[in-house]
Amino acid sequence: MKPVANQQPTAPAPQQSPEVKELLAQLHDIHEPAPVGWWPPAPGWWALAALLLGIIFAGVLWIRRRQRRRAQNRYRVEAVRLLQLIDTEHAGAPQEINEILKRVAVITFGRTECGNLTGRRWLEFLNASAPIECPPEVERALLESLYRADRSDTPGNIALRDFAMHWVESHGRAPATAKPAIAEASGV
Repeated sequence: MKPVANQQPTAPAPQQSPEVKELLAQLHDIHEPAPVGWWPPAPGWWALAALLLGIIFAGVLWIRRRQRRRAQNRYRVEAVRLLQLIDTEHAGAPQEINEILKRVAVITFGRTECGNLTGRRWLEFLNASAPIECPPEVERALLESLYRADRSDTPGNIALRDFAMHWVESHGRAPATAKPAIAEASGV
């Protein structure tokens, strides 16, 4: 047999010295590092946790403030509901509407400020305590129809009811001359 032309003769393995053998015996397999623990988290996770806690805290404050505001304005919702139930064709409608307006005014401004107001002074108070103007038919209903239970002015009653609903929804905390309701309680 003939030797293959492209094959090179293999060289014999070099002989290792005893020092090299000793060094090779000291080598160990590659060790993988320990797995990375989940605690303590990286600074980015701390920042995200702080941001989430801030958002939750702000949300709780916002909900509590909204609930407090809703509780403070519950009388407005109830007054509008009562005004919507009034039959404007009934001759006693102006008295019922005026009674609801007085109740809301007394709750908001105190009995000493508006509890005994009638006629023109009552109209001035209503105009001063809300950003809406009192239309002439409402003035007529409050000044004339309020004391006439013998006939019904349906358009005037409707205008009075609509004005009353707008006044209840938009009246301010107190007109310029109003005193706090605490003064009323101290006089009782």
